[in-house]
Amino acid sequence: MKNKKKIELDTFQETKVAKKYKNLQFTVILIQPEHSGNIGSIARIMANFEFTDLVLFNPLEKLEKIFSYETQGFAMHGKNILFKAQVIQIKNELNHFNELTNLLNEFDFIIATTAKGRKYTNLTRSAIFPEDFNLPISDQPLKIAVIFGRESRGLTNDEMNLADIILRIPTSESYPTLNISHACGIILYELFIKLNDLKIGSGKKPVLLADREERQLLLTTINSIIKKIKIRYYKKNNVYLAFKHVFERSLITKKELSLILGVLLKFYSLIENRKLYDE
Repeated sequence: MKNKKKIELDTFQETKVAKKYKNLQFTVILIQPEHSGNIGSIARIMANFEFTDLVLFNPLEKLEKIFSYETQGFAMHGKNILFKAQVIQIKNELNHFNELTNLLNEFDFIIATTAKGRKYTNLTRSAIFPEDFNLPISDQPLKIAVIFGRESRGLTNDEMNLADIILRIPTSESYPTLNISHACGIILYELFIKLNDLKIGSGKKPVLLADREERQLLLTTINSIIKKIKIRYYKKNNVYLAFKHVFERSLITKKELSLILGVLLKFYSLIENRKLYDE
C-alpha cells in the first residue's frame, strides 16, 4: 500500500490535458486593445491557465507603453507571454477589417466574446454561455482563436460575423459589462476546466482521492457491520444504501478513508468479541 501511494504521489498531476483535446491549439487575440494594464493582466491570466500565444491586433495603446516596466508588473509571471506576443499594426485604418479577416483565416475555429447578446433580437450577437460550449475534437492539429474586442465598445457586428461561435458571460442585468481582463480570465478558466482532466491536490503533498477499490473495501466493511448489529432485517439494506450514497457523493480522500476504515474495523472486532449482534 505504501509503495502504491508513493508511486501515486510521484506521478501525481493536478491538471493534465485530456487526450481527446491534445490537438487543440489556442491563441488569444486582442483587437485594438486600449490600455496596457489590461494587456499585462491578460498575459498574467493566460499564464495561470496555461495559454501561451497572444496576438495584439492593431493596438490603440502605444508600443512603448505595452512593453513598459509598468505593464510587466501587471503581467507578473506572464511576462514571457507579453514579450513574445505578436503585434500586428495597421497603417491604414481602412484596411482594418480586411487585415483582421486575413489573420483569422489562418485559424480553423474562431471563438468571439461579447458582453451583449442578452436580448436575441440581434442575431449577429446571438451568444451562448461558456459552460454550454463543447470543445471540438480533432485527430489533426486544430488552431483556435479566442478574440476579445476593445475595452470601450467590444467587437463590431462585422467582426462578430467572422466567428464560428460567440460566448457571453452571464452577469447582473443592471451592470453587465466586465473589465476585459476579468472577462478573459473567466473565459480562459472555462476553457481550461473543459480542456483538462482535473484532480484535487496541490504542492508536494497533494490530496489523493480514494480509488474505486478502496471505496469498495470501505462499503464491504460497513455491510459486514450492518449484518452483525441489531437492526431490523428489512432496514439493513436501506442502511447500507444510505452509507453507500453518502460516500458516493463525497470526494473522500485516501487519508480520510484510511481513518474511517480503521475505526470501523475496530468496531467490527468489538462487536465480534462482545456478541452485540443478531444470532
